[in-house]
Amino acid sequence: MSTTVKCVEQARRLTRPGHLRREAPMDAELPEPQLIASLARRHYLEDVSKVQLAKEFGISRFRIARLLAKGREEGIIRLEIIDPSTDLPMLSEPLASHLGLRYVRVIGSNGTDTDVRMQLGAMGAQLLGELVKPGDNLGLGWGRTVAEVAKNFRYLPPITVIQICGVLAASHTPSPIDNIREAVLSANGYIHDLPVPFYVRSPEMRRQLFENHSYVRGQFEHLDTALVSIGSWEHKETQLYREFPPSVRARLDHVRPAGELAGIWFDEAGRVLAPEVTRMCMTLETHHLSQTPRVIAVAAGVKKVSAILGAARTGLITGLVTDRDTAEALLDAH
Repeated sequence: MSTTVKCVEQARRLTRPGHLRREAPMDAELPEPQLIASLARRHYLEDVSKVQLAKEFGISRFRIARLLAKGREEGIIRLEIIDPSTDLPMLSEPLASHLGLRYVRVIGSNGTDTDVRMQLGAMGAQLLGELVKPGDNLGLGWGRTVAEVAKNFRYLPPITVIQICGVLAASHTPSPIDNIREAVLSANGYIHDLPVPFYVRSPEMRRQLFENHSYVRGQFEHLDTALVSIGSWEHKETQLYREFPPSVRARLDHVRPAGELAGIWFDEAGRVLAPEVTRMCMTLETHHLSQTPRVIAVAAGVKKVSAILGAARTGLITGLVTDRDTAEALLDAH
């Protein structure tokens, strides 16, 4: 919440003629608009209770409540509440048009990167709650923001959730699948885990693992919605950087991708890069995303502007959940 209060001077100290000098009640000879502003400053900005204000100003707490209400009615007090789960259409609508995406949500976020990630999680869960229908197949990628979205689900229709990429060994956060499990099972839905590493060096081992989980991999062909994060390789923002050995990092440094979606690499123009690296990973393939009707990406941070632009231009995503600063940077860059 951010609160804006029009403030005026504090009450003056007065000396009554014929009496010893003393501090008068704080509202003595104070015009009502100034009294309202002084009360508002103390109550809304300094978190002083109405009972304490009554003692300080020498008036009843009931009058204080009436004055604060009057201040809001007359515009002396203006409160601005920004709900993290409220979309900002003045940004989301032009951004959807510029990026060619069907579903865009922009939150007025604030705080640390962790705070923003939590707020994105609330909005992402809200959007997916509007999109998924009973009987749908929801593909769930990996990543910290995806995990936050999964954690924010309180109610889901009976759906099937499919893990679409392997586990990041370097990740120390709860997995998206674990975070969503209770909500899915409570709705009598189904979950298909993919309990394998994301990166597997040996081609033979990859082939064996996919054979062992052929049923889950087969579900990649039947996704109705997918939730993915966007990583930026340029700034090493993706958790995948720590998954790869030096030789794979060197290959990606050579082709200089703008970012990745579930291990699918691309440049800012949207061209898919380094498919041989993607084939080293336990993840879905490009055609799986391209044939999924709704692919929602969650990402924020001005460092990810190039990655988000590239992701939109691949044609692999149909929606984006981001924050105000990133949306403004995307519109400027576009």
